[in-house]
Amino acid sequence: MINDFMKSLAQFSDPRFRRVVLIGVGGAIVTILALWGVIGFALNSIDFFTNGGWLETAIDWLLGVGLAVLVLLLFPSVTVLISSLLLDQIAEAVEEKHYPHLPQPRHQPFLEALISGLKFALTALLLNILILPLLVLGPVYVIAFYAMNGYLLSREYFELVAARRFDVPTMTAFRKRRQMKLWIAGVALTFLMTIPIVNLVAPIIATAFMVHYSIRLGAFQPGVAA
Repeated sequence: MINDFMKSLAQFSDPRFRRVVLIGVGGAIVTILALWGVIGFALNSIDFFTNGGWLETAIDWLLGVGLAVLVLLLFPSVTVLISSLLLDQIAEAVEEKHYPHLPQPRHQPFLEALISGLKFALTALLLNILILPLLVLGPVYVIAFYAMNGYLLSREYFELVAARRFDVPTMTAFRKRRQMKLWIAGVALTFLMTIPIVNLVAPIIATAFMVHYSIRLGAFQPGVAA
């Protein structure tokens, strides 16, 4: 597993890796600045007190600080969201460099990808809501968070790379046969996603890693659907 991570990191010199990073960061900057401008203009257009004065100034200042904090909090999420739309390019780059013997990837129908994405998003949302009461138990919540998101991330990134080769039934059957090993990898990916700064490029690392890891587990070999 460590070797798979190292190979993923080593490929960051690939122009396609850098392109996805730059688009993610650049797109996030443009999106956040536009959002900041719109919200800032709206707030400046509102007078909270008819007579203005120091209370109006104080509220404007507090709202400005709050807006700045909101921008900082949103930046990583927006960066990850934009770069996540291009992760298929990362999988393609890894396959071309390390596994040129693989056959051409299949075309994944849009409806199949949409249904799969919605099912995953709803499952992730529901499970993360269900474990929220464990916050009062401290360490128990941390364990539950990593265990559950380890499963979710391993499933998400495996299906991202496997959908290039498998239909849904084949992909699901393989994932279930390798569920424990994939879950362990998912816990490592969850830890990666929680490290500040690193989390900006974590989806790229996770995608590249999962290509290496899935192939090492025996994916994309003849008879894998058996």
